[in-house]
Amino acid sequence: MREKDILSEPARVLTQEEREAFFREGYVVKKIISDDWLQKLNNALEKLIEKSKTLEKSDGIYDLEPGHTTENPRLRRIAFMDEQDPVFHEFQRDSNLADMAADILGPNVRFRENMINIKWAGGGQEVKWHQDFPFYPLTNRAVGQFLVCLDDVGPEQGPLQVVPGSHKGPLYEHYDKNDNWLGYIEDDKLKDAKLDTAVDLIGPAGTVSVHHCCALHASRPNFSPKGRPILIITYAACDAYPYTAVTYPTKNYGEVVRGQEAKYCHHEAMDMRLPPDWSDGYTSIFEHQEEKN
Repeated sequence: MREKDILSEPARVLTQEEREAFFREGYVVKKIISDDWLQKLNNALEKLIEKSKTLEKSDGIYDLEPGHTTENPRLRRIAFMDEQDPVFHEFQRDSNLADMAADILGPNVRFRENMINIKWAGGGQEVKWHQDFPFYPLTNRAVGQFLVCLDDVGPEQGPLQVVPGSHKGPLYEHYDKNDNWLGYIEDDKLKDAKLDTAVDLIGPAGTVSVHHCCALHASRPNFSPKGRPILIITYAACDAYPYTAVTYPTKNYGEVVRGQEAKYCHHEAMDMRLPPDWSDGYTSIFEHQEEKN
């Protein structure tokens, strides 16, 4: 659906002003998740963290920071969350998060992927400036990553930063001059990107932020003594179809969580560089970015 058509639908979780602000600024932040859901999600996460202590290297589900040990687990990401514990599938399908997705993607919404970025205390890894859409281009840009704060998140924990209005700018290549995929945008391409205007997306536990798929965003390392577990769920409009393989396919990929399946595919005019073919598996943005450091 087009922006004007989305905004003509009744608001569910966001106010009409918040929906308009999303399309104008490229992001919105609001506390919407109940304490009951937070307790269920955090209890399930603790079990998965405990399981990770037996691992010595990343395995496609668990992405480990260098220095990870049984005594000092250091997780960057856990993928395929909806298959790791049923509570994550229930949450992505049944909570008001899917209603928030319908507020900015349109009434017909499908699930794409579910993962957790931990950003461990005392040095959790930074993420360089990038846009999401070049990782998973679709026929239109009605797709978004919804970030759920499972604990309080402040500026000292390396929160997500977004450049307001950057979603209206260019789609940047995430390759170097030798056509190697980087997973980030090189500094010399960002001279006019107004990175100094970036805002931190922070809030208490239960806060959700969603940024436009073309918004420039990054995050600093977490040097605080407190971790920053963020549940990331990606939804797309049912009329947005992917050009490339999904990065984290699960048995629930493509499940319609609000509304109904689309009868038509919406094509939006744009030119952009395609990412690598993820059919043989995707690791994580952390590994892609550090490979070229």
